[in-house]
Amino acid sequence: MGNSDVSKVKSFNKKKLFIFSIIVLVIALCLVYFLTNKDISEDEELIVQGSLETTETDLNSKLAGIVDQVLVQEGDKVKKGDTLIVISSDTIEAKKKQAEAAKLAAEAQAEKAANGARSQEVAQAKAAYDYAEKTYNRIKTLYDEDAIPAAKYDEIYAQYISAKQTYDMAVQGAREEDKLAANAQVAQADAAIAEVNSYLEDAVIKASMDGTVTSLNVNQGNLISTGMPLLTLTSDEKPWVEINVKETDLSMVKEGKEVKVTLTAYPGEEFKGVVKNINKNPDFATKRATNNNGDFDILSYGVKIELSDMEQEVYPGLTAMVDLGKKTGE
Repeated sequence: MGNSDVSKVKSFNKKKLFIFSIIVLVIALCLVYFLTNKDISEDEELIVQGSLETTETDLNSKLAGIVDQVLVQEGDKVKKGDTLIVISSDTIEAKKKQAEAAKLAAEAQAEKAANGARSQEVAQAKAAYDYAEKTYNRIKTLYDEDAIPAAKYDEIYAQYISAKQTYDMAVQGAREEDKLAANAQVAQADAAIAEVNSYLEDAVIKASMDGTVTSLNVNQGNLISTGMPLLTLTSDEKPWVEINVKETDLSMVKEGKEVKVTLTAYPGEEFKGVVKNINKNPDFATKRATNNNGDFDILSYGVKIELSDMEQEVYPGLTAMVDLGKKTGE
């Protein structure tokens, strides 16, 4: 083979190598484009990461005082209404005794106004009135005869009128407005007692729901202030998973749909979840910037997945993976 033939063969091989390289490059670019522009290929499972949530309640103090008793520890299971912490209430107890004493006095006044004067008081008033009347009649006779000065007559007459009014009041009893005022004092005393009792109730911290004490912030003898968080109670109700689903995938999410959930805390285990709620308020949607969806941003909406068969010990914030099923028909 001559040199010219060898040169032709080499040139041909270079062309084939160049064409092959171009083909490989085109295939690679197509593959990259396909992978970057297609989040989930047809028939691939749509799995979204979220976090486990539970209902938590902080129990605060409405009173300032000293912690008298702490009846629970972290990790304890409690029932709604169980007493958890007792705050010292000596001052409030003293106020309650004062309020109760005030009520007794008010009730006595009200009873007196309702029943009127006692028979002995009526008799005394009658005797004083009779005496004043006789005295007045004698003085009037003397006054008519100009035997005594007018000043003396006026004095006796005033005493007579006063005795008569006292006797009439004893017979008739208290006026209606006096009875109303006495009853109002009783009602006021009842309100004071109710207020003190509410303070006493606030001194006893009770569980607001069935749950577990997950955080305890005080010990016996601690001085606490109003509004201070004493402990955190985590509900025993079903936990749920919060996920964000892109608007392009919302067609796969329906309320009531059953989904599969896995937790990183329990590898190899699968739990059943149910879609309970899809947040429809766009104010709560998270805008996700992306460069593979054309000229618009993608919104992701909050979805609540309730775990219906969860018996394992779980904690808020655990990482969860939610399998929403296969995405077909891109």
